[in-house]
Amino acid sequence: MRIRIEGLLVLGLISSVHGHHSFDYHFSRDIGVKIEGSVKEFRFINPHSRILIDVTEKNGEIVTWDCEMAGSNTLERRGWRKELFQPGQSIKITGFGHRRVNTECYFDTAVLEDGTRITLNESRRAGSEEKTQSRSVSNPLRSADQPNFSRVWQRRGGGGMGPQLGGPNRNAWVLSEAGRNALEDYDPVTDDPALQCSPVSIARLWGTGDLTEIRQEKDHVTIHHEWMDTTRVVYLDKKSHPENSGEYVLGHSIGWYEDSVLVIDTKGYAAGMLQQHPGLPHSNQLHTVEHLSLDDDGLGFEVNWTADDSEYFTDQLSGSRSLEASDGEIKKYNCAHLETVH
Repeated sequence: MRIRIEGLLVLGLISSVHGHHSFDYHFSRDIGVKIEGSVKEFRFINPHSRILIDVTEKNGEIVTWDCEMAGSNTLERRGWRKELFQPGQSIKITGFGHRRVNTECYFDTAVLEDGTRITLNESRRAGSEEKTQSRSVSNPLRSADQPNFSRVWQRRGGGGMGPQLGGPNRNAWVLSEAGRNALEDYDPVTDDPALQCSPVSIARLWGTGDLTEIRQEKDHVTIHHEWMDTTRVVYLDKKSHPENSGEYVLGHSIGWYEDSVLVIDTKGYAAGMLQQHPGLPHSNQLHTVEHLSLDDDGLGFEVNWTADDSEYFTDQLSGSRSLEASDGEIKKYNCAHLETVH
């Protein structure tokens, strides 16, 4: 039997929602859901794993519920496996209801028939706590003027929740009339670039809770963001961007070192969204500059970025993220959207 309770507060979920989109655009913390049924399928995928539950209604009709959760890479690092939920298992799920679809929820807790309790943000590593995610490096600087970023990194503090549905668009002030018109045409629910498995923008890439690996070579730096299997190449042997280089989601990047800082200058963007929620459009005139400043111990760095757009912006925008060294291993993301956009 399905039980739907309005106003139920399910503790623990607020700190564990690190999806590719803002939680509040699709689910509501004010709509508590409890369902009971049997597992139909567990889809262990990115950017969101999903568990399908067959629920028998009072009239005997079987209704399939679709409950979303964190992606498989995130869950696997917590010790989850695709075999965790098996078809036919009896299960009780507590979560948050979807804003527009009566048979969808965001997973928080499951209780199996044998009493096993499974919570989204728990570690399931057998017999031990999750291993530490940071490690020392013996040579934080390659030389006096070239910092060593070559390693795997993770965002300090994990991913973010995003703004609540209907909340203020805190960066809309920067938009010109053309930018405001582009924002008016954008629906953050249906037009989100991530629904097409797009990396979206540098602001999104640095903001995700997934891992990033940086590899430095003599003439270029490769930045591989696990999210959406995104690879960026920063050319160190070029002083300027080539003419007519084309337009790309993440543009064309050149770079150089300034003491312990890697500077990345990017142009050649295709029009897109600097922020997907609640939406901040940019034109093909976007120009970004990123400063990656390595900590003295080599175990962390701060990325500060600025963005100018002569067509869509009336002023410069800026943002920052802090990352720390990780022992994690970059995994294939293999973005797969099996959900229907409602």
